Amino acid sequence: MIKSRAIVLHRYAYSDSSWIVKALTEDAGIVSFIVKGGKRKESPFKGALDPLALSEVVFRENPNADLQYIKEATLIDWRKNLREDLLSLAKAQVMAEMVLRYAPQGVPLQAEFQLLKRATDELELSSENKERSAVFARWLLDTCDAWGFQLDLSTCNRCGRPLDAPAKDFHPETGALVCAGCLGISTPRSREETMAGLWNLLQGKEIEHPQYVENAILTYLRQHIGFQKEIKSLQFLNETRKLFGC
Repeated sequence: MIKSRAIVLHRYAYSDSSWIVKALTEDAGIVSFIVKGGKRKESPFKGALDPLALSEVVFRENPNADLQYIKEATLIDWRKNLREDLLSLAKAQVMAEMVLRYAPQGVPLQAEFQLLKRATDELELSSENKERSAVFARWLLDTCDAWGFQLDLSTCNRCGRPLDAPAKDFHPETGALVCAGCLGISTPRSREETMAGLWNLLQGKEIEHPQYVENAILTYLRQHIGFQKEIKSLQFLNETRKLFGC
């Protein structure tokens, strides 16, 4: 019997009364559960298996089955504040979908669990926009490291010297940063807002225009992983950004 904390990544209907739930568990990686009767009002799992909920689950792992039967699920944090903020919710959904689609399957994912928990904790607790401006970008950067695609924001890729100011250009397909001296009179490909945001991310500061930094790191990460798996929740995030003017 396995008892583990879990973050619900995705849920869809299995029948009129049941769910299929995909969760990132702290001890067993990504697990797919069949939750019979989960839709019923009297279900003992009510709330604990909602998308993005942090819960403690108990199940017996059957290595020969694709779907596991869940015995218990106890809600730890439903992420009420996160759900009530549309932009935070959109970013959390992208993070959850990326873990589901891109993370290794069938292996423990403790680093991924801790990164996703920390990011959703921060989105849940932060009440001011500036306090959570770097949460998604920092999660993307840390996920690059966890998946073996380390992105160095501290050094110019051409001359190899440490940066003492924001770089002048960034190539998201390769992750290369270019300092002012190496760029010379060439026209940069990236926006100034992106470069300032990457510098602030490195310094652990707030990011004034986080969407540019998020898109840059996301492009880098997806370039290395491969674009074959679509991230459907990105459309919702982009629409939400437009709604909030960011």
